[in-house]
Amino acid sequence: MDKNKIFSSFQKLGKVLMAPVLLLPISGILVGIGSAFTNASLIKVAPFLDNSFFSLLFQLMKEAGNVVNNNISIIFAICIAYGYAKSEKATAALSGFLGYMTMNTVMGSFLIARGIIDTSNLITGQKSILGVVTLDTGVFGGIIIGIVVSYLHNKYYKIQLPPVLGIFNGTRFIPAITIIVASFVGIGLSFIFPPIQNALQLSSEFINSTGVFGAFVYGFSERILLPFGLHHFIYLPFFFTSLGGVMEIGGQTVEGAVNIYNAILNTPGSMFDINISRYVMNGKVLFAMFGLTGAALAIYKTAHKDNRKKVASLMIAAVIPCALMGITEPLEYSFLFVAPILFGVHALLSGIAYILTYIVSFNVAGPSAFGGPLLSWIFNGILNADKGSNWYWLLILGPIYFIIYYYVFKFTIIKFNLKTPGREAEENKDEKVNKNSTDNLIPMIVEAVGGKENILKVEACFTRLRLTLEDTEIVKPNEYFKNELSANGIVKVSEGVQIIYGNKASVYKTEMREFLGIE
Repeated sequence: MDKNKIFSSFQKLGKVLMAPVLLLPISGILVGIGSAFTNASLIKVAPFLDNSFFSLLFQLMKEAGNVVNNNISIIFAICIAYGYAKSEKATAALSGFLGYMTMNTVMGSFLIARGIIDTSNLITGQKSILGVVTLDTGVFGGIIIGIVVSYLHNKYYKIQLPPVLGIFNGTRFIPAITIIVASFVGIGLSFIFPPIQNALQLSSEFINSTGVFGAFVYGFSERILLPFGLHHFIYLPFFFTSLGGVMEIGGQTVEGAVNIYNAILNTPGSMFDINISRYVMNGKVLFAMFGLTGAALAIYKTAHKDNRKKVASLMIAAVIPCALMGITEPLEYSFLFVAPILFGVHALLSGIAYILTYIVSFNVAGPSAFGGPLLSWIFNGILNADKGSNWYWLLILGPIYFIIYYYVFKFTIIKFNLKTPGREAEENKDEKVNKNSTDNLIPMIVEAVGGKENILKVEACFTRLRLTLEDTEIVKPNEYFKNELSANGIVKVSEGVQIIYGNKASVYKTEMREFLGIE
């Protein structure tokens, strides 16, 4: 595969994976607001929130937001199948859903039959997905099925079978073959995934025995495994089992970091212990409130000027749930798939955040279970200073971490020319005024790329009209697009061309599809 094909494939993958990512900010905001205003500490300060109307309102907000959060793996499966489909995209999307549910149903039933899953006593890594008890493969499972379905769809959506099987001709074959293949994927994962899960659980014991280094491994592993949906194998054993500690508080023996932390909060005279606090994500307070906010600013600053308004909207919507409630996924997913190296940098800095908070004994819990970073810092930190929260360290380390994230992200994005949101048209000049009406311009573009019969697919990103062509050799010279068609530039790739039109690209895509009479 040549360089242009690789470049085109990665751009396509980034575009496809951004579709479900863009759903996360609104879900994060809804869940964040709902969680914040039902937090017990806040209700103590504002008792008027403790009535049936507000309780129902904020509970409904959480439930609405969690529709996306709880089903993000399914959404990935559908969006990838849809995005990669050459044609008949609705069938591909339907097959993505069928494939994902088939994989989980077969995998769950197979593991139940083997006695690995006990439906009456689910353990970490096992869950019910739309009523199906199975392994929790996270986003990883959704991505696998999405890619499998898109491959099957593009290979077989025009298939002609023998007359006896004619009912399955064409697109009707796709759901059928998807169910069959997804069943084998489910059986395969039932052998592959449990050993991975067991290895992660064993790593918890190593983390627990290695002091400050263990704090780094805990923070780094919890972040780096997020894209695969395996991060809960890192923190859940510490949250609720004896791995997170066993202490006698108020005359009672308590085990699990979350339970111990809550018991300390509710017992006068009990003092925080950093060996417990590190497991309730004290490092997350630092990187969620300050670090990722700096990263968001770097993404905004490195975006092309023409795209900054759009990028600002995305970043603001992602930063709000991140900084306030610790819901980091909307922001992390905005760069995870288009620039994986940045996520690696972020995971490394997250691990270092846990080292720093361990060294200074910063005893403030970070997850949304404790109200999220901000509320936890106020109620568990400032208002419980007498328990040794050392809340003031956030005011010292926070700005430093903001600056570190900002400059590290900015340097990395520019150095490696990473295509973070808003940078796809980095090379654009200021948009020219289009002297042609759209009615005249679209036919001229079609003619310039070889006519209707030469265009296979019409897509668009932030600033580029992306055309997949039958023959790229008959496209007019680059200068023609700039001088006659008011384009800012043109990029020729192996399968077609990308004509740079700035913010008008999306409108041109729609009008060209209508002009060509294609989906």
